[in-house]
Amino acid sequence: MSNAETAQQGGRVRAVLHWLGGRADTRLGRLTLQWFRAYFAASRNSGCAATVYSTLSVLPAVLVAIAYFHPSSGDTNVYAERLIDHLKLTGSTASLVHDTFGSASSNALAATLAVVVTFLLWGIGIGQIYQDVYARAWGIKVGSLADQGLFAIFFFVFAGAIALAVVSAATLRDAGWLVLLPVWLVASTVFWLWVPRFLLHRKVGLRALLPGALLASLVLGGASATSPFFLAPSLNENGKIFGSFGVVITLIGYVFIMITMSLVCAVFSPVWANWRGTEKERAAEKQKP
Repeated sequence: MSNAETAQQGGRVRAVLHWLGGRADTRLGRLTLQWFRAYFAASRNSGCAATVYSTLSVLPAVLVAIAYFHPSSGDTNVYAERLIDHLKLTGSTASLVHDTFGSASSNALAATLAVVVTFLLWGIGIGQIYQDVYARAWGIKVGSLADQGLFAIFFFVFAGAIALAVVSAATLRDAGWLVLLPVWLVASTVFWLWVPRFLLHRKVGLRALLPGALLASLVLGGASATSPFFLAPSLNENGKIFGSFGVVITLIGYVFIMITMSLVCAVFSPVWANWRGTEKERAAEKQKP
């Protein structure tokens, strides 16, 4: 490579770095950078652990809850029906989803015992993961042996909320988007306000938690609404190639995306509060003579 070409590439790199520096030194850029740093400082790869724990414990609990409180006809599982209908799956992939999520109601006792075992092994840990992320994000010290009871309550509320969303999804969609959107926004915001408020022993006010709760409702709701566009092709392709294993792996990937986004939103409220404070200080400094 000639010296001229090297100098030209170096100039392009400097131009890109200069452009990135200019974008970072804006109100939005500073907020994004603070948010990025706060997430990695608080999460510590918690998304992977929460995904594994949720797949092994929350999903079986959701299936059992649906089987008990919304029994379906025959051997058709309601969760599989909602998944197939929402993603518009057909053919062999739809059959694979039916087989993968076989009806828990066909053997309710065995399914319930399985939920108890998975809850004791992995379910309690989910609440602790979320508590740790929220506590690190807010700089709060919480946690004791007594919190195991909080984590147990969180697990069942978490699983129940997912089961309720699955069961009510079709009814709300039939009522139209004018009903679905406000119901989802209110219910989801209340839930994501309750989670940190509950796990942090009410050490943070609801008003301070509101930005993160609203963001979680919008982001997770948007991801769920648009999932047919990016999840359905992956399910169809992986289902054809790998069978039930491909369906399960694809859905685990989807769960990982949703949980990671919820953790990203979990650290937003303290970042938002800090960003507003620093921006006010910056504006005051500029106004000084």
